[in-house]
Amino acid sequence: MKSVVLLGGTFSNLITAIELSQTHNVTIIELNAEIGLPSISPGHIRDQELLNHYLSSEQINFLQLHAFDDGFTLRSEWGLKHLAVHAAKNGVEIFTRTRITHCVETIDGFSIKFQGAGSNRSDGIDCHSLINDIQWTYQAPGAKHHALSDSKKIHTPNFGTFGPMYGGTALKNDCQNVPNGITLLPRFEGLTEVWQTSENWKPEKGWIETIDCSLPTSIEKRCIDAQIIEGRRISNLFK
Repeated sequence: MKSVVLLGGTFSNLITAIELSQTHNVTIIELNAEIGLPSISPGHIRDQELLNHYLSSEQINFLQLHAFDDGFTLRSEWGLKHLAVHAAKNGVEIFTRTRITHCVETIDGFSIKFQGAGSNRSDGIDCHSLINDIQWTYQAPGAKHHALSDSKKIHTPNFGTFGPMYGGTALKNDCQNVPNGITLLPRFEGLTEVWQTSENWKPEKGWIETIDCSLPTSIEKRCIDAQIIEGRRISNLFK
């Protein structure tokens, strides 16, 4: 059975992992301590059926999808965690708080050494394919990074050009008169996700939480739909 390693516990990678779990040995390596925390993915999906294909009705109900004029909103970190549960139940091995310290291309694929996956554990893994989606992974200032080969055989999911984004959650009542060009995602619990390309607008009563990150410049590519579809496309390359 062939093996694949995916870098980043992202929507795209989790879908790829689930799709390949019956035919491959699949490992996900995540820099952060938990899948989904923190999440930089806007909680926006236009086609709920894309999630219904992977999650149970109980999990969908837990997400409390909120309908609005452009689809549905949800807390993306919850969606990621439920997909991670599905992946783990399908035999996908998930290493959190883990960093690749050495990576070289081999005749059969890649040889990887990593640190983490437990208390000060250092280990290695050989794989036939390597998928790098850390573009969707939050990286705190000064955080350590993977040491990767510059091999052209490393697959990277395609979401077009990325640029700086500033996200936050605010009280719904504070988001009534927001300038054009700012994306608003009203959620079920009375909060609204706000995404803008510059930190120009602030809610009157202040932010509940904020995050600075890099996201696709295309609004369509920032949706969870695009990440699920891209995860399927990547998995089909190896089937």
